[in-house]
Order: sequence, then C-alpha cells, then structure tokens
Amino acid sequence: MISIDFQSKNTSQQFSLPGSKYIANRLVVLAALTNGESNFSNVPDNDDIRTAIAGLTQLGAKFEFSDNQLRCQGFGEELNAPTEVVYTSHSGTFSRFVVAVAALFGDWIHLNGSAKMNSRPMADILDALSQSGVVIEASEGGRLPLKIKGPIQTDSISISGAISSQYISALLLIAGRCRQGLKVQLTTEPVSKPYIAMTLELLNIFGVEVQVAKDYRCFEVSAGQAYTPQTMQVPADPSSASYFLAYAAITASHICLSNFQPELSVQGEAGFAKVLAQMGCKIWQDELGYHCQGPEELVGITVDMGDMPDVAQTLCVVAAFAKGKTHIHNIENLAFKESNRIEDTATELRKTGLEVTTSADSMTIEPQVMHAACFDTYDDHRMAMSLSLLACRIKGVTMCDPEVVSKSFPTYWEYLRKLGFITDKIGKE
Repeated sequence: MISIDFQSKNTSQQFSLPGSKYIANRLVVLAALTNGESNFSNVPDNDDIRTAIAGLTQLGAKFEFSDNQLRCQGFGEELNAPTEVVYTSHSGTFSRFVVAVAALFGDWIHLNGSAKMNSRPMADILDALSQSGVVIEASEGGRLPLKIKGPIQTDSISISGAISSQYISALLLIAGRCRQGLKVQLTTEPVSKPYIAMTLELLNIFGVEVQVAKDYRCFEVSAGQAYTPQTMQVPADPSSASYFLAYAAITASHICLSNFQPELSVQGEAGFAKVLAQMGCKIWQDELGYHCQGPEELVGITVDMGDMPDVAQTLCVVAAFAKGKTHIHNIENLAFKESNRIEDTATELRKTGLEVTTSADSMTIEPQVMHAACFDTYDDHRMAMSLSLLACRIKGVTMCDPEVVSKSFPTYWEYLRKLGFITDKIGKE
C-alpha cells in the first residue's frame, strides 16, 4: 500500500513519453512472422511486452531487448512447436494474439496464463479457429489454459466483433502466413475499430495487403504474401499521455509532451485531448510538442468513448472535478478488461463521496464534495493510474497494490514524482 500526496512544483512541465504498447505488441508478432531481422526503438519496457517476447521466443523467434531498443529475428519458414508451456501472464492482448499464432503450427502448443488472465473470455476466437479445422482443448467456458494444434484448414473464418477487437487483430496478424490466405468475416459490428485500423496499418508497413469492406465487417488477405522485416520507432503511447493531459486539466496547469503526435495515430485514445477541449482545456501543438492548459473550471459533458475505451477511466477522474454531470457511454466492452472497468471504477469513485450511476454500457459522474479514500486496484494497471490523479485535489489518498502499473507503464510513479506527487511505502508490505 502507498500514500499519495501532491505538492505542485510549478504550473508548467515538459517531458517525453514511452512508446505505445498497443503498437509494440503488434510489432513483436509481425516481426516474429518475418524471415529476417527487424529493429525497433522507443519500445516500452513493461510486463506485457516482456511476456510477448518470452512467448514468441519459445515459438522460435530470437530477440535482443535493451534500453528500449528491440531486435527480432523472425521464425522463418519452418515452424517448430515448443514442448514447454507458453505462459501469457496477465496479458490479454498477447493471449489473444498467441492463440492465432499457435494456430499456424502443425503440432500441439500448450498455453497458460495467470489466474486473472485465465478468467477472461477467449471463447469467440477459440470457436472461430475450431470451425476452421484447428484442434483446441480449452478450459471450461473457452478459457486458458488450453492446448491448440493447427494449421488452419479453411480460407474463411467467421467471428463476432462484439466483445474484443483483439480477436480480429489476432486473425489479421497471422492471415498472411495461412497457406490458402484468409477471409475474416464479422458476424457483428466490431468494437474499438481504431485498434483494427492500427493492425491494418502495421500489416501494410510489413508488406501484407488486406482488402477491407467499407463497413469493417469483412477482411481478406490473399495467399503468398511475405512479411518484410522493418526498422522503425514506436510512437508515444496515447493512453499513457492521457494521465498527464488529465493532470493538467484537473490542476489548471500546463503540460507539454515533447514526443506526442496524436494526429499521426490511428489509435482512438489519441483523441482524448479533444474530449478535454470540450470540457474547457486549451490544446495546441508547436515545435516544442503537444500542449494542454487546464481551465479554471472544467465543465461536464456527454461523450461516446467507444473508440477510446482505455482512457474512459481517466475521463471519469477528470469528470469528478467538473461543473455538472458527465455522461460516458458506448463502453460496454470495459466489463471484459483487466477488471470490470464500469462497476469497479464506480465502486472506487463512490468511496470519495462522488455520485456515480452505471448501466451495461455507460457511466454518469456527478461531482460532490470529496474526501480521502483507500483505493483498490483490482490487479488493473489503468485503475491504479487513473485513481492516482485524484490525489491532485484530495488529501489522504492511499492505494493498494500500486505495482500493477508495471503491466504497461513501470515508470509511472517516477513520472508523477516529477509533477510534484509524493508517494510513500511503494512496494508490497
């Protein structure tokens, strides 16, 4: 448990951000699928990326990772299944991606995750792969741990897009390695379309062409396409940026993110600053970087967060200090993240005296006079990072298990200390 206090150092701060874990997660898979060497810089060093590197190494790729520089030698043409269990830890993204990668292999591959990961849904992608000729022996409810034996036998797969866009991204990432090509047909409207767009953009960079229907319900990859090794820099992470933009909004201060270029990102969370602008923040960009100036008074809004689900919790915290209610909707899939990010976030915010109402796909935050609270993090990195910002305006905030930030942003608490936060008793007691 830690205590979190805030003593502002000054009203203006500037720094750079780690690379996007969403892009990095896709890059390591794509690089592994090549027959050559790829090199990436500004790769975030977090638990999820380390887990992906370890798992793909077991499957035959070779990695060198140091000082945010990553070198990867791909599988090549010959795929050899490992005899040991591939461990996916807490990573939902890698768990979904590696199931698809494993479906390329012709021998049994055993996959297992943490207890928390093993409780999360996987049935949609497992059912889709099973229908394509992949043999899968999964735990009850279509969950990890499981055994899987490929390869994919058909040239078409149907899958729901209602729960997670990661299922669609997983299939698209490996489609170019399918012997007969692959058509991915969605039986529902997909959630989180920007993440699919990100996958498509990266596939294009690696030389894999995808035919995309206008309604984003059908994707077709022809056979015989080679994945071309790449050298590139991972752009700054929009979800990580959200916490510092929110800090400026809450404290009526100025922040400059020197390496953040949201206009170049297809990730939905890159639009978070525009949401803050609706609440009264001033946003601009110049040669120094991307700027946010918080207003004297924030105003509540109604906003669709369907395209930027991973910053919905950040917005909830900003909304706590606004004048008037904030209604956040189209967030149904938040219930299937590392925690139930609708109900669990509401529970934690209510501890401070806030009035929070929820439905299956929405949250409404009505500001009240707030008081100190001890927050649980639910083994959810975004819960910890979002709730920490309440300490900007509330004295006496404490938090259990702050170490969960290591999943995506291990240096998060160091960044907060640069802003004037004081944290004591970091680490498990």
